[in-house]
Amino acid sequence: MKGAVPPCPTSLIPPGPCDPTPPAPTDWLNTDETAGQLGLKPKTLINMRSLGTGPVYHKIGAKVWYRGRDIIAYTNSRRFLGTGLRDES
Repeated sequence: MKGAVPPCPTSLIPPGPCDPTPPAPTDWLNTDETAGQLGLKPKTLINMRSLGTGPVYHKIGAKVWYRGRDIIAYTNSRRFLGTGLRDES
């Protein structure tokens, strides 16, 4: 699990905790940390989880965890070359 991270310096990402470096594939992140990685608010990530549109997650007891490799796979699947043109690489 990663520690607290400072706010992102870029204006392209919503305010809030953010770490622009990708997680290691073996890292386990909670909802707040994952939201920071993706530049989302935690509530948005929770909504995405309930709709089945966010990254793969693991529920262990009452806690929700995201693996670094699942976050990386999710962000890679969201790559586009232009409007409507997915990057399949």
